[in-house]
Amino acid sequence: MAGNIFEGLREHLDSLPVGYPKTESGVELRILKKLFTEEEAEMACQLKLVPETPDQIARRLGRTPEVLSSLLYTMSKKGLILRVKVEGAYHYMAMMFIVGILEYQLNNLDRELIECFDQYAQEAMFAELIRGETPQLRVVPVQQSLDAAMEIKPYDELRKIVESQKTIALADCLCRKKSSLLGHPCNKPMESCFVFGAMGEFYIENGLARRVTREEAWSVLQRNEESGLVPSPANAQKTGGMCNCCACCCGMLKAIKLHSHPSHLVKSNYYARVDENLCAGCETCLERCQMEAIFMEDDRAVIDLRRCLGCGLCVTTCPTKALSLRQKALKEHYLPPETPRDTYLQIAKERGKS
Repeated sequence: MAGNIFEGLREHLDSLPVGYPKTESGVELRILKKLFTEEEAEMACQLKLVPETPDQIARRLGRTPEVLSSLLYTMSKKGLILRVKVEGAYHYMAMMFIVGILEYQLNNLDRELIECFDQYAQEAMFAELIRGETPQLRVVPVQQSLDAAMEIKPYDELRKIVESQKTIALADCLCRKKSSLLGHPCNKPMESCFVFGAMGEFYIENGLARRVTREEAWSVLQRNEESGLVPSPANAQKTGGMCNCCACCCGMLKAIKLHSHPSHLVKSNYYARVDENLCAGCETCLERCQMEAIFMEDDRAVIDLRRCLGCGLCVTTCPTKALSLRQKALKEHYLPPETPRDTYLQIAKERGKS
């Protein structure tokens, strides 16, 4: 019976915009059994992708509100579902495995769980993350790579993204934390990822992140740029968070890097360009590029635009100023969905999910 409960939960998670595919090894069920009790698994299958109060859920399911409220709160503290406060009252909703349940396990990682996560990524999740036209994350340029003469949209400019937020939570990078716990520490900053708004409050209440000011957030972003991290906000004009990624650890960039045309997947509005007359052939840019989009030809840097993410990390450390960022043509400009809800509705539609 228990196996049926967890298979039911897998099917429920797979029905959400970004799915939870089945594998031959069954590693996805081992993950669920480690995270959920049978009661929690059964409850998770009943939740929707819209926030509801315990009373609303109880009426819908014919359950006792008081008992249900305690179960829902416990599950949300374990990072199995999302808890948001609306007009002073907690509401609960289902969450996808990625981005969602996996990220909420930041403080619950152990070697067995990490190894299961990594196995599942290789067997199924990497392919799931790059399926469809609409990605969960975008790439925006590091601030120092932008030309002051450019007309930058607010959703493409780091400073404006940060300045527009009321709640800013700063969290450790789940991917680098996993690598470190497996004995492969990364030299990039650990505390580097941002969560905004209601999701930020959830992270703070659950002890997954700390509240920071706009000034501190900006200081962290400058440090991230110096360290060579790719700023990757959630794919919406009103973004709910922002990863700062390295291709050696981060699942999303790893999945993108495996593709023959990474620039198509990230929906960036910029690309890097080399002035051959200024290039000194120092190869500094090769070390900075996370996608291996730059190679040397006749002692000069050449950019493979199929792989360039337009992050600008190569621009900021070029000693001869041979590298610069250019905006893509207007017809190629990507307009992100307005809100995260719009993003996931679009993803669901592309994947044939209701």
